[in-house]
Amino acid sequence: MKIKNLSVLVTLVLVSACVPPNDGSGDEGGASFLPFLMLLTFFLFIYFVTIRPQQKRQKEHQTLVDSLEKGDEVMTSSGLVGRVENVKDRYISIKLNENVSINMQKEFVSSKLPKGTINSIESQ
Repeated sequence: MKIKNLSVLVTLVLVSACVPPNDGSGDEGGASFLPFLMLLTFFLFIYFVTIRPQQKRQKEHQTLVDSLEKGDEVMTSSGLVGRVENVKDRYISIKLNENVSINMQKEFVSSKLPKGTINSIESQ
């Protein structure tokens, strides 16, 4: 709810900055660059706070997906933990336990776990 209120406030400030003051003299004067500077500052803020970090996370995830190899211990986006058995173009085969193996798209791997994680989980 606070984000919605903040976005309304920012919109009102930007709109009020774009409207020239009416002092009744009828002389509008020259165009000011201040509203454009405020808009530029706003868009730069949005870029560095939201867009750029998201692009960085996507790049890191793509690097993770491209580096998957047989024997890696991984966690999927659904929380399954297993060992990579086979890596193909877009798909991988993950062995969850001795009897269960699943095929899934590489993009659904959320993280690569340190070696020995599965053994430490099973021994608990």
